[in-house]
Amino acid sequence: MFALNRHAPLSSLSRRTLLRGAGAALALPLLDAMPFAGMAKAADEAAKGPVRLAFMFFPNGVNVDRWFPKTEGTGWELTPSLEPLKDLRGDVTVLSGLDQHNANSLGDGGGDHARNAATYLTGVHPLKSSSTIRGGRSIDQVAADRIGSRTRLPSLELGIDRGRNSGNCDSGYSCAYSNNVSWRSPTQPMSKEINPKLAFQRLFGTEGGDDAVERRLADRKSVLDLVADDAASLTKRVGSTDRQKLDEYFTSVRDVERRIERTLTAPAIDRPDIDLPPGVPNELNEHIRLMYDLQALAFQADVTRVSTFMLASAGSNRKYEEAGVKDGHHHLSHHQSNEQKLEQIARIDRFLMEHFARFVKKLKETPDGEGNLLDNSLILYGSAIRDGNRHSHSDLPLILAGRGGGAVKPGSHRRFAKDTPLNNLFLTMLDAADAGGVESFGDSTGRVSGLDA
Repeated sequence: MFALNRHAPLSSLSRRTLLRGAGAALALPLLDAMPFAGMAKAADEAAKGPVRLAFMFFPNGVNVDRWFPKTEGTGWELTPSLEPLKDLRGDVTVLSGLDQHNANSLGDGGGDHARNAATYLTGVHPLKSSSTIRGGRSIDQVAADRIGSRTRLPSLELGIDRGRNSGNCDSGYSCAYSNNVSWRSPTQPMSKEINPKLAFQRLFGTEGGDDAVERRLADRKSVLDLVADDAASLTKRVGSTDRQKLDEYFTSVRDVERRIERTLTAPAIDRPDIDLPPGVPNELNEHIRLMYDLQALAFQADVTRVSTFMLASAGSNRKYEEAGVKDGHHHLSHHQSNEQKLEQIARIDRFLMEHFARFVKKLKETPDGEGNLLDNSLILYGSAIRDGNRHSHSDLPLILAGRGGGAVKPGSHRRFAKDTPLNNLFLTMLDAADAGGVESFGDSTGRVSGLDA
């Protein structure tokens, strides 16, 4: 990364330039004043914007009848669970027919929820043990190895539930499987960050560590204050379009900061089922929104191009009272076709989809290159378990948002042939993000086709 040189010509400005001041470092969004002379590939990326990859995970399956459209193609109907995507129909692809075969027991008996998370992005059947961890490497980390050197952070891992990586969490499976979807190696999970304050520090870090960030936020001092001189210098030198981009970006950064500040001073509430560290919002809606917004900021500033987000740990029994659901999610997922339980599952599905739709809309409204962040992203939202009652791991509930820089033509419900591995989609996503060259992954049988038609 490079510090801004206020006296150098704008031709020296790059995506890796940082605004600095008093220990703070703030990355820049893609600006028109960022030329890449003599570098055809980089120049093309500067015009179009690089492709980002994000993988969202939710637990316990869905209410199948309320989730999956019965019609295919561009005429797919908005089911109750997908209705929040109404204004984004042309920006998402509903996927049916994809499997994670290695989430099945394969002779290991119970533990489908742990296997759901462990295989979602790895495609590897995990070792059933509470003391020895051995799974697979996740696709986000494969992408991070191939494109992570182009950004300040190779990848970003976020979540809502703290979880732990030791002990037995599901029928003899280590808790590490239930609490992580991102894996650096078969034995090393990439622990997720659930604290927005600490995630913000990682994105826009300040020398002095956590205490320095907390003091700055508590004193209502913005990272923008610390880099004000560099920001003012740059704003004077760029054109009107770039000035508008910078203003919108700085506004977004400050908005997230203010919301994190409120979490530091909010009164504690009684949440006996969740251990909340300082800086984590007491209110679930705001917690989810903040974590999504941090990902949007990370993509906008090109701090990273790869992220994962666990909306809950596998087998989570959270009560979604915000959606009018007072029973635990995992308990409800064993519905035995009980209509009242199925109705509550549908409420949870819709609640989580509303948050996802808001995130997708935010990406669509954020300019990037010749288009917007959503044009230049592929965002997978889903799970490796279809129905929590049957513990099925085929025909998974999946939504793919974005165009991947033109690699995908969204707006359809795509049904794939029976027994098509989800891992085939991952290879296609790598190709779209210029992280290709990977010939196989998990139990892949090739790449998916037809997403660009």
